Amino acid sequence: MKFPPGLYALVQLLPRLLLAPLVVRASFQIYKALLGEPAPQWLRIPAYMLVLPAAFAVNVLYTRIRDRRQAARRGAVVPPPVNSSWPGALDKLSRLVWNFSNGYQGRLFDVFDARPGQMY
Repeated sequence: MKFPPGLYALVQLLPRLLLAPLVVRASFQIYKALLGEPAPQWLRIPAYMLVLPAAFAVNVLYTRIRDRRQAARRGAVVPPPVNSSWPGALDKLSRLVWNFSNGYQGRLFDVFDARPGQMY
């Protein structure tokens, strides 16, 4: 019997999701071993709550830097990002979803604010 695709994806994703909290846990264990007392509660709670968003942000920055370096090594240029007023281009994404759900699939490229004389 084969694994369901969702379970297979979860098994592949789980190590990446658990790595950052395990690093925080290990750092608190080292803190306790060095100082002889556990880290304060006011430090542990925010650390565990912010570790996944911080890991995501670091991953995005790393990917951006890596792509630019690889493009420069090959003599290429990374295309400019889509201008957006919301973080993560959520305003563009919401317009894209609304267009698609209301039957305006042909207007998908209307979302991207093309400058006059440029083709995207």
